[in-house]
Amino acid sequence: MSPTVSICFCSALFAVFSSCASFPRDTLSADSENVPNKLETRYRRQAPVPPVVSYCGGAPFSTATHICCNGNAEPKTGSTPMCCDSNSYDPLSQICCEGTVSHKATSPGAMPACCASDGYDMSTQLCCNDNVMHKPTGPTALPGCCGDHSYDASVQLCCDSNVVPKMGSLSACCGPNSYDTNTTLCCDSNVAFVSGPQAQCCGSQGYDGATQLCCDSNVLPKPGATGACCGSQSYTQDTHLCCEGVIVLKAGPSFACCGSASYNQSSSLCCGATVVAKTPSKPVCCGSTSYNPVTEICCDGHVGTRAGLTSPTCCGGAVFDAATAKCCDGVPVFNVPSCAGLA
Repeated sequence: MSPTVSICFCSALFAVFSSCASFPRDTLSADSENVPNKLETRYRRQAPVPPVVSYCGGAPFSTATHICCNGNAEPKTGSTPMCCDSNSYDPLSQICCEGTVSHKATSPGAMPACCASDGYDMSTQLCCNDNVMHKPTGPTALPGCCGDHSYDASVQLCCDSNVVPKMGSLSACCGPNSYDTNTTLCCDSNVAFVSGPQAQCCGSQGYDGATQLCCDSNVLPKPGATGACCGSQSYTQDTHLCCEGVIVLKAGPSFACCGSASYNQSSSLCCGATVVAKTPSKPVCCGSTSYNPVTEICCDGHVGTRAGLTSPTCCGGAVFDAATAKCCDGVPVFNVPSCAGLA
């Protein structure tokens, strides 16, 4: 093929292909106007939603990230945040106790609760006087509180807010201590070791009533079967008397006490704590002396004579004749029909 023919053939091919590859201008313009821009559409879908703005304590805050607690905007905690006074907390893992956020027991079988401002697990702990304490465990344990402490009532006692071990088979409290009621006594909050058939307390001591006496909180030997106490001393009632705290000799079966002294009731009188002679003529007491009621009269502890009086009568501490006088306000008044009008 000659060079001239080759050039013509190539020119023809170029014209054909150029015509096939061309597109109408109007078609491209229409497509660009009707088809949305993919980048612009994706941008609009991913644009963040503007946060909702509210007010807490007068200040703006975002409800998407914060919670308003008692006038304070607090960051949200957990998936279901709640308020605990002025703080936010997660009720799934925390507990609100008196306005304080504490860790919440979440182990299997846990029983979360509040102990004052602290959280605790009732399944393993006790709340004793607002203090969280360990809960005694064991097959026979009887957990309880003793003041600020926990204790096991199966092997311990709570005595005056003190935890003490049980003593013996019949244990009880004696003040701050424990004791065995089978072998010991509790005397005024003191444990006393006493043996004997009549073991009992004497103040803070123990004693055997069969051989001892308790006299004014003092333990003394018992002087015989008729031993008794006279104040802080012991005596034998067969031979002595206790007269106003004084031990005196008992001279006979008819002896008795007159004040702090003893006297023979057969021959004496006890008149006003004074021993006076007892005579057939004066067998009765008048105050601190004796008198004869046949010939005398006793007026307020004073002895007066009946001689010469028709109607001897007492007027105050004096004797007067009621046949001739009147007793007006404790004073004998003669020759008046009555006490009326007397000053």
